[in-house]
Amino acid sequence: MRLPLLPLLALSTALALAGCGSEKTVTASNESVSNVAKKVADAGLKFNPGRWESTMKFVKLEMEGMPPEAQAMMAKMMGKGRTFASCLTREEAEKPDAKFFGQADERCKYDSFAMGGGKIDAKMTCKSEHGAQTMTMVGAYTPDTYQMTMSINGKGPEGKAMSMQMEMSAKHNGECTGKEEGKAGAPG
Repeated sequence: MRLPLLPLLALSTALALAGCGSEKTVTASNESVSNVAKKVADAGLKFNPGRWESTMKFVKLEMEGMPPEAQAMMAKMMGKGRTFASCLTREEAEKPDAKFFGQADERCKYDSFAMGGGKIDAKMTCKSEHGAQTMTMVGAYTPDTYQMTMSINGKGPEGKAMSMQMEMSAKHNGECTGKEEGKAGAPG
């Protein structure tokens, strides 16, 4: 079973913003991913470049008509974290653009986006081959860490109703080593 993870990529990127002073704030309503990326860059909100280690954990997954084998597989995944590392270059950190936010730019828009004072609260709608999905993200960040809860509701494979909740956390861990799983894109 392939889960629609496109919105996760876009959102984890936006939420990984770090190094921001508490006086800087970005807000947006009904805007494209690229417009939000531009607002973040223009506001001077920056990422810490280098190696980021992230953990993603599924807390809940419900899907209409999920076969028993798939339910059993998902039950084993619940609560277990998957850890991975990525490398964010200084150039990517200084000037994130729409490409930084992945292909989600074409299919997703922020219904609302607020980031400042160490908090982030966003709602995004993405369109996929299965239909629309709505994602909400709530979290906190410091220059070297972030934690967030993401909830996704919409259509999964075969157009069936799906509801998913995940927790993500990440920390900046020094310089890139060249052994990271990802280069461009979100820390984590």
